[in-house]
Amino acid sequence: MSLTKVRHGKPGRSAGFTLLEALIAMMLLAVCLLPAANALRNAVAAPTVAATGARNLDCVSSLMETVLAEPYTRLLSFATTFGTSPYPPPDDDCPARTVRIERYGKISTREFRFGAPDDSLLFVSVALTNPAEGNPFTLTTLVSR
Repeated sequence: MSLTKVRHGKPGRSAGFTLLEALIAMMLLAVCLLPAANALRNAVAAPTVAATGARNLDCVSSLMETVLAEPYTRLLSFATTFGTSPYPPPDDDCPARTVRIERYGKISTREFRFGAPDDSLLFVSVALTNPAEGNPFTLTTLVSR
């Protein structure tokens, strides 16, 4: 059996190279983990955003159902030529919504548009007043006499 000698002496050219490798690995790990952490943060916040959107959609659709349940003559009394109708908002915990009721019909022989003199067709639209609260969820329909 031969014994080999282990040489202890001055460090060679690779001295400190392991430290450099470790620093580069940590830098790459940090660069790769930042986008992953951002994606995880967005994924954690998604249920809150979805719940708010679902509540806003429920609020807009319930107001549309309330408006459509009104008699035609009452809707006609709220009809405007342009813009928001003076339809009274319900007292609930929903965000502000806009109701638009306009006369809609034949202007000339071929054109249908808003502001028609005929009162047999109404354009009804309900949307969130402030689109910054999320998707405005605009619901639109035509109501006939």
